[in-house]
Amino acid sequence: MPELFWTHSSELPEGVGTPNFGSTHLFWLLCSLTVIIITVLLLRRGGKTISHRVQMVLIIVAAVLEISRWIWAAIIGHYTVVEMLPLHLCSLSIWMELAAIFSGKQLLKDFGYALCLPGAFAALATPDWGIYPFFSFQYLHSVTVHSLLLLIPAIWVWSDKFRPNFKNLPKCFGILMIFVVPVFGLNHILGSNYLFLREAPKDTPLELFENLCGNPGYLFPLFMLLFLIWAILYLPWAISDFLRSRQPSVDAAGTSV
Repeated sequence: MPELFWTHSSELPEGVGTPNFGSTHLFWLLCSLTVIIITVLLLRRGGKTISHRVQMVLIIVAAVLEISRWIWAAIIGHYTVVEMLPLHLCSLSIWMELAAIFSGKQLLKDFGYALCLPGAFAALATPDWGIYPFFSFQYLHSVTVHSLLLLIPAIWVWSDKFRPNFKNLPKCFGILMIFVVPVFGLNHILGSNYLFLREAPKDTPLELFENLCGNPGYLFPLFMLLFLIWAILYLPWAISDFLRSRQPSVDAAGTSV
């Protein structure tokens, strides 16, 4: 439906959306993950210089796409501070990953690995933009941006040999809280739902949490889920570091010390 390509969700007719876990959603999700895996494998062979240049291009594309969304909303008369401020996790992730790529700081890359990567994957697996048809600016924009946000930390870990450090998790959580606390208050002032702190989006695991625990009770299992994800993401690295520390050092003569 090309005539709906630029249409805002408030003006879409009923029944034109792309339901989660339908054939279209599963097909493009498989394609997206396949492209991510192939890109990571190719960059493993290209060296760090090429990898860094590719990352800069990817994150600049993501930033341009995000800005283009604001322009699109403004042109069609639907730019509002309730919807369009860059205060969702994936919007924040663009600028955090941009800072990580240009600075190379371990903490920023840990933030990308601990929060941007799982956040982007969750958005791709259970998107909240299913009200739009697949062939629409908003749907294609969201698929592309979230795929890029997932790809970049994947490149760090599996192409650049970046080693996540679980000791940075408290700092990552602190950075997250720096955003969460003011956004929580702003949501109640504006009536917005940034970071999904005011209500759970439809057709996502958060909606299940809200049905089970109420509102704002769903935020508690959300944070518990976050800690579980961190355990899954960081436990292999923590075990590897522990095993390394247990190995006996070897002196110059090859004798264990």
